[in-house]
Amino acid sequence: MNTSTFVDGRGWLYRFDPRAKILLMILLCVFFFLPITLVGLAVSVLLVIAVGWHNTGTRNMVSVLKSITPMLLFMLLFAPFNVRGGEVLLSIGSVTIITVEGAAQALRLACRFIGITYVCTLLFATTVMGELMLALRFWRLPYKAALVVTLSFSSIPFIAESFSQIGESHSLREAADEEKKNYIQRLKDLLPTLTSVLVVALRSIPNLAMSLEMRGLGRSETRSSYRSLDSYTHLFTDFVISITIVTVLWLIFKA
Repeated sequence: MNTSTFVDGRGWLYRFDPRAKILLMILLCVFFFLPITLVGLAVSVLLVIAVGWHNTGTRNMVSVLKSITPMLLFMLLFAPFNVRGGEVLLSIGSVTIITVEGAAQALRLACRFIGITYVCTLLFATTVMGELMLALRFWRLPYKAALVVTLSFSSIPFIAESFSQIGESHSLREAADEEKKNYIQRLKDLLPTLTSVLVVALRSIPNLAMSLEMRGLGRSETRSSYRSLDSYTHLFTDFVISITIVTVLWLIFKA
């Protein structure tokens, strides 16, 4: 299970201290829920996406946005119906379908969803998993909890990659009949793929168990670490930058 969410890229986020990066992520997630203007929220999200694009590249940016597109479309389709009062934007006869306030609320929710998702994704995409665990331990997160977080973001990409590889393998075996299949048949064909992925996941359990034993899980002795964050020598400066970024955005875009 050597798959991880880390993306080999360039930019200042890779040189940013992981401990300050976690602080910046939390502050930005809080900032998205502060009373700021809709335009300010949208601009802030676009700035986050631009920073992510500069650091991790176009491919990673498109991959993240593509993964949240179904949920985003679902949100934009149904969120406006929750707000019925205000200026009518779309109506059928005397029945109000969408109001201006409802559309604005849907856009605000979509911006928050994109912003939080992308900020959290950037943390894992620009930080090596071992350093991320040390950063979580710096913030006094228990070792077992930090281990669960890092293992989750190692196993999820592993399962996703296995699903993609197995799906491509099955598609190659049935390449001649692929165009003749309807939507229902394609859904039925997912069952063998899901079964194969389940088998792969179950077969990885012994390796994962040995990995946990090698990491000293369950032992009473004090655990040591091969990694350290000593190479990051500007922790205080990075803390100040993290707080300054969110403070400036708040002062500019507050409602």
